[in-house]
Amino acid sequence: MQNYDHLGQVFKNLRTNRHISLKQISNERVSAAQISRFERGESDISLEKFLIALSNMHIEVSEFMDAVNNYQRTEQIRFMSALIPLEYERNIAGFQKMQAEEAWEFSEHPDIYRHHLNVILLQSFICKCDATVPFPEENIDEVTDYLFTTEEWNMYELILIGNLYLFIDIPLLHRMGQEILKRKDYYWEIGSHKNLVTITLLNIWETCLHRDALTVALFYMEKIEPLLNDETDLYKRTIYLFLSGLLHYKQGEKQSGIEEMKNAIQIFEWVGSENLANNY
Repeated sequence: MQNYDHLGQVFKNLRTNRHISLKQISNERVSAAQISRFERGESDISLEKFLIALSNMHIEVSEFMDAVNNYQRTEQIRFMSALIPLEYERNIAGFQKMQAEEAWEFSEHPDIYRHHLNVILLQSFICKCDATVPFPEENIDEVTDYLFTTEEWNMYELILIGNLYLFIDIPLLHRMGQEILKRKDYYWEIGSHKNLVTITLLNIWETCLHRDALTVALFYMEKIEPLLNDETDLYKRTIYLFLSGLLHYKQGEKQSGIEEMKNAIQIFEWVGSENLANNY
């Protein structure tokens, strides 16, 4: 079994939430001391003893694995939530502190590759805060290898692309965007994934425009439009309007393009989103 401390913590959470003592689930085949060391991440226990301990708590393996997945999602949400105030403050020192923590975690747990990916993700935030800091090319290679050897792209994979897109060349970024579109039906079943997919595709579209990759930009304009069928989704629909105007401007339709962009900015002003209005 890998990630002993992680699995042990989940096991302990399940046990303590049920108010079950170590003594209650131990017997002649698995001791309380063995379970305690497993919970603290100090040692592994055999599969046989692990299953005995689960059985003594009346927990099915499937229920335990559901708890493991929930734990992973919670840790991921906690990590991403910590980035939001740092990004707003452009707090490079804060990003560097988190980066050092993730690098240490990876050195301690090299089998948990997510920690190394987090180091790369944090580097992208540092580079966006300070344009003089170059983003390492080898990091893009590592993320690309990870993505295209991962069978299912879930929230974390979308977050990686959505934050690294500025540093990825257009052909590779377009390939990633097409992969996201192939999996669109799967993402649409999960509300949070649906929102993240649309934002990521808008980001890809925007950087294509800024890099004058207009043919690819037109591709994303056509693919994104049918995704914005919810009239209450003002934020993404307004960004779509602005980017449409930018595309038309770059295609030579300068007057109509300017009008669309002005209208989008005015919408942000009307709803009190001054920061968004200023950014655009």
